[in-house]
Amino acid sequence: MSDKLKRVAIIGSGNWGSTIAKIVGNNIKKFGTFENEIKMYVYEEMIDGKKLTDIINQEHENKKYLPGHKLPDNVVACADVAESAKDADILLIVLPHQFIERTCSTMKDQIKRTAFAVSFSKVF
Repeated sequence: MSDKLKRVAIIGSGNWGSTIAKIVGNNIKKFGTFENEIKMYVYEEMIDGKKLTDIINQEHENKKYLPGHKLPDNVVACADVAESAKDADILLIVLPHQFIERTCSTMKDQIKRTAFAVSFSKVF
């Protein structure tokens, strides 16, 4: 078995995605069994004149979808889905079902052949 720690990426940052990011980020920091940094794909939006990714990375809060809840500092927002998925061993897909196919097609060439995904989508 390899001693290299596995890398986790979260694909999606709505209310449910940000909730998963908070839980997973805190657990990774607490237990240290995975790479500390988690890239979280964020569909870029402007909130009060600022990019949502900048707000999340600077204030550690998704003010649009999970206001009042701080995200751990090891969760890094990224507006490029392929970059978010790159190098990940585990992909946590937390998207509305209607966006899964298109998003997966966009990132498929960046995903490791050995990676696996877990879907947290609520509807199929």
